[in-house]
Amino acid sequence: MSRLHRLLQVDQLEISHYKDGVFEPLVRDVSFHVQAGEMVALTGPSGCGKSLTAQAIVGLLGKRLDVTGGRIIYQQQNVVPFNDRQWKQLRRHHIALLIQDSLNGLNPIRTIKKQMVETIGQNRKWKRKDILLQLHTLLNEVGFADPADILRAYPFELSGGMRQRVLLAIMLSLEPKVIIADEPTAALDIINRERVLSLLKKLQYDYSLTVLLISHDKKSVRKFADRILKMRIEGVTS
Repeated sequence: MSRLHRLLQVDQLEISHYKDGVFEPLVRDVSFHVQAGEMVALTGPSGCGKSLTAQAIVGLLGKRLDVTGGRIIYQQQNVVPFNDRQWKQLRRHHIALLIQDSLNGLNPIRTIKKQMVETIGQNRKWKRKDILLQLHTLLNEVGFADPADILRAYPFELSGGMRQRVLLAIMLSLEPKVIIADEPTAALDIINRERVLSLLKKLQYDYSLTVLLISHDKKSVRKFADRILKMRIEGVTS
């Protein structure tokens, strides 16, 4: 796919909170695009609406929150009017969201293997031996030298950086076209921060992924992003 193709485009996005019978805008006038195959970093101070924008793109805004203006165009289709079934299809087959709190992204009482098997079986039926081989391959891809140990573990037995890499492996199993990484390094030390960002860059090229990297730290993402956008209270600038 050409790098000049606009895969994802946000136009004049407004996100509002429903309170006392009226919608109060929290995010206004957000416009940007992401070309197929590139990594774009969306930066800006805490509270400017970066995470809300990410959640809106995949239809995961919280209660009493809604898109009240603008468009979100994915593959030339406005996804804002999607129903629940369409949003689930979008998240399952096209756009994956990597959240900053990896413990919330994994079930704490199930092993990594059970969670990966459940996810990998969503898109097709696998033979048992093929599933195990695929799990090992995916964990190798995200930098684990001994996948068997990871598969036996529970999330709380892994470090924050390891859990983020597990979540990336789970996302890769769904073969998405776009990964939105929402502050993926916020809770990590500087070594793991570099490791996760380097991994995202590697996966971008190896899997021809399009990556929207959301971060408050412009300095950290500068060496990895193809373009950097700055989000302000009133919108976005390049």
